[in-house]
Formats: sequence, structure tokens, C-alpha cells
Amino acid sequence: MNMSDNASISQYLTHVRIVMVNTTLPANIGSALRAMKTMGLSKLVLVKPKTFPHPDIDALAAGAQDLLQQVEIVETLEQAIADCHVVFGTSARSRTIPWPLLDVRPAAELSMQAVVKKQQEVAIIFGREDRGLTNEELALANYHLTIPVNTDYGVLNVAQAIQVVCYEMRMATLQQHEQHQPLQAVDPQTEQMPVTSETKMEWDEPLVNHKQMEEFYPHLEKMLVDIEFLDPQNPRLLPLRLRRLFGRIQLDRMEYHLLRGIFSRVQALSQGTWKKTSLDKEEDQSNA
Repeated sequence: MNMSDNASISQYLTHVRIVMVNTTLPANIGSALRAMKTMGLSKLVLVKPKTFPHPDIDALAAGAQDLLQQVEIVETLEQAIADCHVVFGTSARSRTIPWPLLDVRPAAELSMQAVVKKQQEVAIIFGREDRGLTNEELALANYHLTIPVNTDYGVLNVAQAIQVVCYEMRMATLQQHEQHQPLQAVDPQTEQMPVTSETKMEWDEPLVNHKQMEEFYPHLEKMLVDIEFLDPQNPRLLPLRLRRLFGRIQLDRMEYHLLRGIFSRVQALSQGTWKKTSLDKEEDQSNA
């Protein structure tokens, strides 16, 4: 591989961020940085770490000081992934609701397709050393990611897991070179949207990011409360199932505003506050 190829791969890997939530041991942060540097990833986001900065981070991040200087610290997981389009939550445990679950290798392939073909931002979330991610945090992800370890001794610390994920991300990018598929950025005005597993078409609208979807879900739930479909005192699993539903697809900007417009119209109708005007008729026609 020549220097030009290596630069191209590194450029694509800048679109993949590693997110560590409430990390307790500074050494794990340093080890994660070294693992990332080895595989060409460069963006680490820490969500409210217990200790930062710390000498152990500097010691374990030997050779990755440039990445250490770029580490981003945020207060909430929502901030860490706000501008992302594809989010993976790492988990080895079964959950109340089955979530789309991928082994690390197909997850890496899906990630690099999102980056290379759609210029999207990808996040891989790692939880606390002692208890991982909460159900609420996992619900923010589009997919859950697992590493198929030895079932008799499936023990990986967080830094080791990050090393495995970073390796698979790099290999997924290298594979495209080996298959002689040029890594060329698409025109941002011409998104590629999958229609079926075999067919793609030109897409004229940008896809919405995680921050926008986090404004979408409360609006959807409020609309369902207004029409008495959702009981806010006893929501059961409905909000989580709706997240899972929309997490399996990616809305574009037009679809996003169309659905939110429908929610607002339903709310107004249920409250008896909507009266159709000529302007509304024109808007309905333009959205059709």
C-alpha cells in the first residue's frame, strides 16, 4: 500500500468516532488512544469521565499524544453523538426488547459503507468498565454491536474491545481497496439511498442526524399522548419500540419535516384548534 492509499483510508476513518461513557480507569483511556492510533482512527469522545486528565493516560497513550490533544469531553451521550447518522452501542447482554444486533465484522462493513458511499458520521459507544451501557443509552443506538468471544471465557476489558473494533474498521476499509473499488466521495447533492438489497437510486435530500431524531421522538410521543394512544403514566414498551422502528431506517430531510408536519396537524385536529386555509391547501399539494 502506498502513502496515498494510506492517507485515503485514514481520511475515511476520521468519520468514525469512539465514544467512552463514564470511564473509571484513566489507563483505559490511554490504551484506547493507542489502539485507535495503531489502526488509523483519530476521534475519541469521552462522556463525563471519572478522571481526566491523568498521568496514566499520558503513559498508556505513548505515541498517540496527538490524539490525546484532540480528545473531546462532553457531559451527555446525546452530545457525543448529536451529529452522527449511524450509531452502534456495544453490548454482550440480552435486553428486554431485541434490537438489531451485529457482530463486529458486519458492523464495520456497514459503518464504512455509510462513510464511503454517503459521507456519514459513525459512532461506536462503549460503556462503563463495571456495567457497560444502560438500556436507556443502548436505546439511542441504531444497532447493537457484539464481539463473538469464547463463550467459556468471554472477558474483554474496554480497551481490548476498542482495539478489536478499530481493527475491523480498518480491515473493512482495506477490503474495498483489495476489491478494486475506488474510495471516491459522492457529490453531497446526490446521496445514494438503498432501494432494495440490489438496487440503488440517486437521492436528492440529505439524511437527518441523531440530534434531529432526538427532537423527532418527543414530538411523536407527545402526539400519541394527545390522541390518547399513549398513556404517559404507563407507556409500557411503546416508546422504545418506536425508537427501534425508526432506528432501522434513515429519514431524509424532506421525510423528517413531512412526518413532523403530520404530527402537528394531528395534534391540532385532536385539540380542535386547526382550521384549513388556502395556504394549508397549497402546502398539502407541495408535500404530496
